[in-house]
Formats: sequence, C-alpha cells, structure tokens
Amino acid sequence: MAYCHDLTTGSLEPLTRCPELESLTLSGGVPDAVSLEPLTRCPELRYLTLSGGVPDAVLDILSGCPELRYLILGDLQRPAETAFTAAAVTRLVKSCQELWCLRLHCTADTGRAVLTALKEADLGPDSDGQPRIIKLIVPGELYDQLKSQEGDGVRVLKWGK
Repeated sequence: MAYCHDLTTGSLEPLTRCPELESLTLSGGVPDAVSLEPLTRCPELRYLTLSGGVPDAVLDILSGCPELRYLILGDLQRPAETAFTAAAVTRLVKSCQELWCLRLHCTADTGRAVLTALKEADLGPDSDGQPRIIKLIVPGELYDQLKSQEGDGVRVLKWGK
C-alpha cells in the first residue's frame, strides 16, 4: 500500500515504477502542480482514495485507470470543499468498467446529483456481461435521504455513525 501525504512539490511519476501498486491514498487534495496522469500507467491500481478537494479535471484523468474498482472521494471533515460534479463522476464510472464501489464525502446536494446521474446513465455491463451495479456509499445522514431513491444500477449503502 502506498501513501503520499505531501504532493505540493512532488510527482506521481515514480509510482509507475511500482507495477504491483494496488492501493493509493492521496491526502489533502491534489495540488494543481501535480498530475495524476502517471496513475493511468499503474496497471494494478484497484483502490484509490482522494481526500480533500477533488475537481472534475482530476476525475477526467482517472478515467484512464480501467482496473480501478474502489474509489473514495472527498473530505470527511469538510464535505462542502469537495469540488467534483455529478457529470464528472458519471464519466469516470462509465469509463472505469471494473469500478463497483464509490464512497463519497460530499454535501447532500452533490450526493443526490451523483445518485440521479448514475441512475440515468447507461453504465454498461459488468465483466461477466451482467447489468452493472455501483455501490454508492455515503454518510449515515445522507443515506437516510438517498436510500429510497436508489434504482437500477445503483445501490445506496451507509458508512459511519
């Protein structure tokens, strides 16, 4: 497991020399000076956590990570600072066909928008050719609002208190 806590002046390029890299946590947001493009060249990357602000441009780059299975987005302590949109999340989910679990730290409005967008999107089949189902994991207070709105292709699950 790799942890990068300070990327203010660093590069993710060295991670491409770790072909067995499966899990990565980037804390505190992704500075503009750091490109996530090297992650698209990590063939075994399955689990990714991006805490802090996560703009749409970051999610668009991650669309090139086809083996990604589990993604945690946002800031648990400051969910309002999470900058991604439902459209960017949907593009990412559609392009990463192995992604089955999405855990969000975001505002209620963003959570509702992501759920609605995922339900309306054609997510394509899973690797076995079956209808694809995304597990959307949200905080307890958001779960209470969203559970009744889950639908085809999206299951809402609760985490936390």
